[in-house]
Amino acid sequence: MFFVVSSDDTPVCPVCGGTLKYRDTRPRIRKKEGGLKEYLMIRRLRCTECHRHHNELPDCLVPHKHYEAEVISGVLDGIVTSEDADSEDSPSLLAMLRWLQWFQMNLANIEGSLRNAGYRILGLGEELLFSHASLLDTIRQTHQDWLERILRIIYNSGGFLPAVPW
Repeated sequence: MFFVVSSDDTPVCPVCGGTLKYRDTRPRIRKKEGGLKEYLMIRRLRCTECHRHHNELPDCLVPHKHYEAEVISGVLDGIVTSEDADSEDSPSLLAMLRWLQWFQMNLANIEGSLRNAGYRILGLGEELLFSHASLLDTIRQTHQDWLERILRIIYNSGGFLPAVPW
């Protein structure tokens, strides 16, 4: 079992901007390619203003997914497939198909969230909002850890990506 070390900065609630206070820790499964499982102890925080609970996830994890971000982004980029010898046991073909469907379903949400964060938080100007260039494509082409980066931007700015309805 590993403990996730968080930064010394006072965390801020992504919903209301209030101060987050430590509540407790809980175990979180982290699955790697090949089926190796690890358990991480992550902090749970509570907002002093809106009283919502938040899990402090490290960049290697994707909210609501057990597999680490590197495996999921490998599937989304077509690098990890069901024919790979490394992924013979896991992830399953069904899991890969669900991730691809989740990503396709959320493309507009991702693009909108990135534009919103760039405009509202970074102050990049209105030309960003009306640009036809894809911010997601730009991040995917320039950063190997693109999934971790976009998830950090989306979730830390108060957004979320809904799961695939089954």
